[in-house]
Amino acid sequence: MPYVSSAVRRRQIVLAARRVVEREGLGRASLRAVADEAGIALSTLQHVFSTREALFGAVVEELLFVQSQSPVPLGTPDQPFAEWLTDTLQTLWEYVVRASPESQLGRLEVTLYAVRTGLTRELARWQDDRIQLWAGKTAALSGWNLRIPVDQVARLVMAMIDGLLLQYLADPDPHRAADDLRHAALAVAAVASSA
Repeated sequence: MPYVSSAVRRRQIVLAARRVVEREGLGRASLRAVADEAGIALSTLQHVFSTREALFGAVVEELLFVQSQSPVPLGTPDQPFAEWLTDTLQTLWEYVVRASPESQLGRLEVTLYAVRTGLTRELARWQDDRIQLWAGKTAALSGWNLRIPVDQVARLVMAMIDGLLLQYLADPDPHRAADDLRHAALAVAAVASSA
Protein backbone atom coordinates (compact mmCIF):
# COMPACT_ATOMS: atom_id res chain seq x y z
CA MET A 1 0.00 0.00 0.00
CA PRO A 2 1.49 3.39 -0.99
CA TYR A 3 2.46 5.93 1.67
CA VAL A 4 -0.08 8.69 2.28
CA SER A 5 1.04 11.83 4.13
CA SER A 6 -0.76 12.69 7.35
CA ALA A 7 -2.17 15.90 5.84
CA VAL A 8 -3.61 14.02 2.86
CA ARG A 9 -4.98 11.27 5.11
CA ARG A 10 -6.57 13.83 7.45
CA ARG A 11 -8.29 15.59 4.56
CA GLN A 12 -9.46 12.26 3.13
CA ILE A 13 -11.06 11.35 6.46
CA VAL A 14 -12.73 14.75 6.94
CA LEU A 15 -14.24 14.62 3.44
CA ALA A 16 -15.45 11.06 4.08
CA ALA A 17 -17.06 12.23 7.34
CA ARG A 18 -18.85 15.03 5.47
CA ARG A 19 -20.22 12.55 2.94
CA VAL A 20 -21.46 10.24 5.69
CA VAL A 21 -23.14 13.13 7.52
CA GLU A 22 -24.75 14.39 4.31
CA ARG A 23 -26.00 10.93 3.38
CA GLU A 24 -26.97 9.45 6.76
CA GLY A 25 -27.09 12.30 9.27
CA LEU A 26 -24.85 13.10 12.20
CA GLY A 27 -26.42 10.52 14.49
CA ARG A 28 -25.35 7.66 12.23
CA ALA A 29 -21.91 9.03 11.44
CA SER A 30 -19.85 6.62 13.54
CA LEU A 31 -16.09 6.33 13.28
CA ARG A 32 -16.61 2.91 11.66
CA ALA A 33 -18.95 4.40 9.01
CA VAL A 34 -16.41 7.15 8.26
CA ALA A 35 -13.52 4.66 8.02
CA ASP A 36 -15.57 2.52 5.61
CA GLU A 37 -16.42 5.59 3.53
CA ALA A 38 -12.75 6.60 3.40
CA GLY A 39 -11.70 3.07 2.50
CA ILE A 40 -9.31 2.78 5.43
CA ALA A 41 -9.04 0.66 8.56
CA LEU A 42 -10.71 1.97 11.71
CA SER A 43 -7.31 1.90 13.44
CA THR A 44 -5.92 4.24 10.75
CA LEU A 45 -8.77 6.69 11.32
CA GLN A 46 -8.26 6.51 15.10
CA HIS A 47 -4.57 7.23 14.64
CA VAL A 48 -5.50 10.53 12.97
CA PHE A 49 -8.61 11.32 15.04
CA SER A 50 -8.65 9.59 18.42
CA THR A 51 -12.24 10.62 19.20
CA ARG A 52 -15.47 11.31 17.36
CA GLU A 53 -15.43 14.83 18.86
CA ALA A 54 -12.01 15.55 17.32
CA LEU A 55 -13.18 14.30 13.93
CA PHE A 56 -16.37 16.35 13.91
CA GLY A 57 -14.53 19.41 15.19
CA ALA A 58 -12.45 19.10 12.00
CA VAL A 59 -15.66 18.69 9.97
CA VAL A 60 -16.98 21.93 11.50
CA GLU A 61 -13.79 23.72 10.41
CA GLU A 62 -14.10 22.22 6.92
CA LEU A 63 -17.68 23.37 6.53
CA LEU A 64 -16.83 26.87 7.70
CA PHE A 65 -14.01 27.04 5.18
CA VAL A 66 -16.26 25.84 2.37
CA GLN A 67 -18.97 28.31 3.35
CA SER A 68 -16.45 31.13 3.35
CA GLN A 69 -15.87 30.49 -0.35
CA SER A 70 -19.45 31.40 -1.27
CA PRO A 71 -19.75 34.24 -3.76
CA VAL A 72 -20.89 37.64 -2.53
CA PRO A 73 -21.10 40.41 -5.10
CA LEU A 74 -19.76 43.76 -3.99
CA GLY A 75 -21.96 46.80 -4.26
CA THR A 76 -21.27 49.32 -6.98
CA PRO A 77 -21.34 53.11 -6.68
CA ASP A 78 -24.86 54.52 -7.05
CA GLN A 79 -26.47 51.06 -6.77
CA PRO A 80 -29.47 51.27 -4.43
CA PHE A 81 -29.05 49.19 -1.30
CA ALA A 82 -32.35 47.30 -1.81
CA GLU A 83 -31.32 46.31 -5.34
CA TRP A 84 -27.89 45.13 -4.18
CA LEU A 85 -29.35 43.18 -1.26
CA THR A 86 -31.91 41.46 -3.49
CA ASP A 87 -29.21 40.50 -6.03
CA THR A 88 -26.84 39.34 -3.28
CA LEU A 89 -29.44 37.15 -1.60
CA GLN A 90 -30.34 35.63 -4.95
CA THR A 91 -26.68 34.87 -5.67
CA LEU A 92 -26.16 33.33 -2.23
CA TRP A 93 -29.37 31.32 -2.53
CA GLU A 94 -28.38 29.92 -5.90
CA TYR A 95 -25.02 28.94 -4.41
CA VAL A 96 -26.68 27.25 -1.44
CA VAL A 97 -29.34 25.30 -3.35
CA ARG A 98 -26.88 24.14 -6.00
CA ALA A 99 -25.71 21.68 -3.35
CA SER A 100 -28.03 18.79 -2.59
CA PRO A 101 -30.65 19.16 0.16
CA GLU A 102 -28.78 16.44 2.06
CA SER A 103 -25.62 18.54 1.93
CA GLN A 104 -27.41 21.56 3.40
CA LEU A 105 -29.09 19.44 6.06
CA GLY A 106 -25.68 18.00 6.95
CA ARG A 107 -24.28 21.53 7.27
CA LEU A 108 -27.08 22.50 9.61
CA GLU A 109 -26.60 19.35 11.70
CA VAL A 110 -22.87 19.99 12.01
CA THR A 111 -23.53 23.64 12.95
CA LEU A 112 -25.87 22.51 15.73
CA TYR A 113 -23.27 19.95 16.80
CA ALA A 114 -20.72 22.76 17.09
CA VAL A 115 -23.09 24.71 19.32
CA ARG A 116 -23.89 21.67 21.49
CA THR A 117 -20.24 20.71 21.96
CA GLY A 118 -18.89 24.16 22.75
CA LEU A 119 -17.25 24.96 19.43
CA THR A 120 -19.21 28.19 19.31
CA ARG A 121 -16.09 30.37 19.58
CA GLU A 122 -15.00 29.16 16.13
CA LEU A 123 -18.50 29.70 14.73
CA ALA A 124 -18.70 33.20 16.20
CA ARG A 125 -15.23 34.10 14.90
CA TRP A 126 -16.14 32.84 11.44
CA GLN A 127 -19.41 34.78 11.45
CA ASP A 128 -17.69 37.98 12.53
CA ASP A 129 -15.04 37.57 9.83
CA ARG A 130 -17.70 37.00 7.17
CA ILE A 131 -19.75 39.98 8.37
CA GLN A 132 -16.76 42.31 8.21
CA LEU A 133 -15.75 41.09 4.77
CA TRP A 134 -19.24 40.96 3.34
CA ALA A 135 -20.87 44.06 4.73
CA GLY A 136 -18.11 46.48 5.60
CA LYS A 137 -16.33 46.42 2.26
CA THR A 138 -19.55 46.62 0.29
CA ALA A 139 -20.99 49.51 2.27
CA ALA A 140 -17.72 51.45 2.02
CA LEU A 141 -17.45 50.95 -1.73
CA SER A 142 -21.05 51.87 -2.40
CA GLY A 143 -21.30 54.80 -0.03
CA TRP A 144 -24.60 53.72 1.52
CA ASN A 145 -25.88 55.67 4.47
CA LEU A 146 -27.56 52.97 6.57
CA ARG A 147 -29.78 53.66 9.59
CA ILE A 148 -28.53 50.60 11.47
CA PRO A 149 -24.95 49.34 11.72
CA VAL A 150 -23.78 47.38 8.71
CA ASP A 151 -22.72 44.39 10.83
CA GLN A 152 -26.27 44.18 12.22
CA VAL A 153 -27.68 44.20 8.67
CA ALA A 154 -25.33 41.33 7.79
CA ARG A 155 -26.39 39.29 10.84
CA LEU A 156 -30.07 39.80 9.95
CA VAL A 157 -29.41 38.64 6.39
CA MET A 158 -27.52 35.54 7.58
CA ALA A 159 -30.39 34.66 9.95
CA MET A 160 -32.90 35.10 7.12
CA ILE A 161 -30.96 32.76 4.87
CA ASP A 162 -30.76 30.09 7.57
CA GLY A 163 -34.51 30.36 8.27
CA LEU A 164 -35.43 30.25 4.59
CA LEU A 165 -33.13 27.27 4.12
CA LEU A 166 -34.91 25.32 6.87
CA GLN A 167 -38.25 26.18 5.30
CA TYR A 168 -36.98 25.08 1.88
CA LEU A 169 -35.63 21.79 3.25
CA ALA A 170 -38.99 21.05 4.90
CA ASP A 171 -40.97 21.95 1.77
CA PRO A 172 -38.81 22.52 -1.34
CA ASP A 173 -40.78 25.02 -3.38
CA PRO A 174 -38.36 27.08 -5.51
CA HIS A 175 -40.97 29.66 -6.57
CA ARG A 176 -42.08 30.35 -2.99
CA ALA A 177 -38.45 30.49 -1.86
CA ALA A 178 -37.62 33.05 -4.57
CA ASP A 179 -40.60 35.22 -3.57
CA ASP A 180 -39.75 34.94 0.13
CA LEU A 181 -36.14 35.82 -0.54
CA ARG A 182 -37.08 38.92 -2.54
CA HIS A 183 -39.58 40.10 0.08
CA ALA A 184 -37.12 39.46 2.92
CA ALA A 185 -34.49 41.56 1.14
CA LEU A 186 -36.96 44.40 0.61
CA ALA A 187 -38.04 44.25 4.28
CA VAL A 188 -34.46 44.46 5.57
CA ALA A 189 -33.66 47.22 3.09
CA ALA A 190 -36.72 49.21 4.20
CA VAL A 191 -35.52 49.10 7.82
CA ALA A 192 -31.81 49.57 7.14
CA SER A 193 -31.61 52.02 4.27
CA SER A 194 -32.18 55.74 4.66
CA ALA A 195 -32.84 56.22 0.96
